[in-house]
Amino acid sequence: MRNAPAHKLAAAGIAGAGVAAAAAAYLIVGGVPGLLYAAGICLAAFLGAVAIRAGRKDETLPADPAQETEAAPRQPRWRRKKHIIAELQVELATTKDELEEHRRALANLATQLSRETEAAQRNAERLEQRIRELEAERDGLLELVAEERARFEQTLDGIGGGLGRHGNELAELERELEALIAR
Repeated sequence: MRNAPAHKLAAAGIAGAGVAAAAAAYLIVGGVPGLLYAAGICLAAFLGAVAIRAGRKDETLPADPAQETEAAPRQPRWRRKKHIIAELQVELATTKDELEEHRRALANLATQLSRETEAAQRNAERLEQRIRELEAERDGLLELVAEERARFEQTLDGIGGGLGRHGNELAELERELEALIAR
């Protein structure tokens, strides 16, 4: 309640300043328009003083917080702040939950990436081993083909030489046969 004189003084100051401004407006403008300006300024000053006096009741706090009961109306300014704080706390909790959910998702993705990387590495090693096996098998088959080709060429040479010798014998037999026929 120590703020009560300050509120009274502030309200009186606003009212006094309004009356002084109204008098100045009337003297400067003059006539009916000056009177209307003065009335408007006085009305504004009066409403400002009333607002300051009414605000005093909302802003005074009891000396003992235990005297305040649940049924007592809360101050509008504090209620607004209380609601804003509550909304911000709810938003903070929601954001915290979303952040935790994102952290869990990132951890799951990191685990999955690690497993897939290990699986890809094992698969690459298995494929490299299979490639080495296939290359060794290819080299063995190339050696086998080279050996078979050499054997086949030897066989052909043997057959070719035998055919050539038999061809000479046949040619000789044909000549003898022609000689016999011609006699």
